[in-house]
Amino acid sequence: MSKVTLSKTTLDVLKNFATINSSIVFRQGSTVRTISNAENILAKYTGEEIFPTDFAIYDLSQFLMGISLFNDPQLEFTSKDYVNIKGGRQSAKYYFSDPEITLKSAPERNVNFPGADIQFNLTADDLLSLRKASAVYGLPDLTIYSEEGLGDIKIILRDKENDTSNTYDITVSGDCTGTYSLDLKIDNIRVLPGDYTVKVSKSLISEWKHSTINLTYYVALEP
Repeated sequence: MSKVTLSKTTLDVLKNFATINSSIVFRQGSTVRTISNAENILAKYTGEEIFPTDFAIYDLSQFLMGISLFNDPQLEFTSKDYVNIKGGRQSAKYYFSDPEITLKSAPERNVNFPGADIQFNLTADDLLSLRKASAVYGLPDLTIYSEEGLGDIKIILRDKENDTSNTYDITVSGDCTGTYSLDLKIDNIRVLPGDYTVKVSKSLISEWKHSTINLTYYVALEP
């Protein structure tokens, strides 16, 4: 019998993953991946826990809320069909779903990132400011703008469909290979709060790497 105790960091990451896809397939080992149904967001996390087997969870939020019912819960893997959740005098049996029928699982291979045309660091405060401004002004589009020869990167919120759209921007230090204006949907930046190193490619993909934990997101850009 294998027992796994989920750290607070891992629980926080999994709660975040539930906002990307409500289902998940865990693979044997310490790396957990998820992908959005539209396949425009992919995330990869490596934690300290080692899962002894592959298993699928249809409703990740429900699974995590169930774990929160326990004090110091342990996951006991004694069957290929379910996991026992135990803590103190409490226990629960939670059945896995069939990954072949019900779930979209992230590919196990690593993303081949084509290289950064724009690179910068974004703090947790900057990220929070962008989210707040997007909500206040109703701005769905995020443009990352670089100018060849300049060390400043401008991150601009706007509504591309509205010629008289309000805008909001933050300027950060960074590097670039030329002058670019590359767009994402702010709703697709579903990252765990924290500081990130961000790389953006003109091949329409971006990489968001967390500064303190082994967590990376890949977010598709808008054509």
